[in-house]
Amino acid sequence: MSNNKRQSRGQHGFTLVEIMVAMLVFSVVMMGVAGGIIQALKANKGNVTRDEALRLAEDELTRLKGQQFSTFGAPNLTATAWIAPVAAPTPVQVNIRGTNVPFQRLSQITDMATSGTAFKRIDVAVGWNDVGGAGGPVRAPTNRTRQVTLSTIIVRTD
Repeated sequence: MSNNKRQSRGQHGFTLVEIMVAMLVFSVVMMGVAGGIIQALKANKGNVTRDEALRLAEDELTRLKGQQFSTFGAPNLTATAWIAPVAAPTPVQVNIRGTNVPFQRLSQITDMATSGTAFKRIDVAVGWNDVGGAGGPVRAPTNRTRQVTLSTIIVRTD
């Protein structure tokens, strides 16, 4: 009997209050971790969307570079005007992680003829609206809140 009394006095453990405080600290830390994970997922989806827009712009630029120089037609504007594009804006729907994201693709070809040499500048802009973020101002020429633009210059070889 004396052994049982000695063991009960010498037992160590956590009180209910200590356990509740530990659970409170753990839950606060886990809420911070969950918030960080949510922000990382949003940033990652934004990066995937931007990469897809860049892929669409690269595909269009490659397609236009592959055409005959003479098929581009008469000169239209200065390189920075974006007023009268060769092709009308093209809507493109892409499924990104189960969500259809509408992109707007616009291309313009500008004659940059100089004495004795024929150059043309190709500009391709792909825009989309940032649904999850603050958005920001609308950007010309795609009238979207986010945009990537690629440009290149080609020289007459045909």
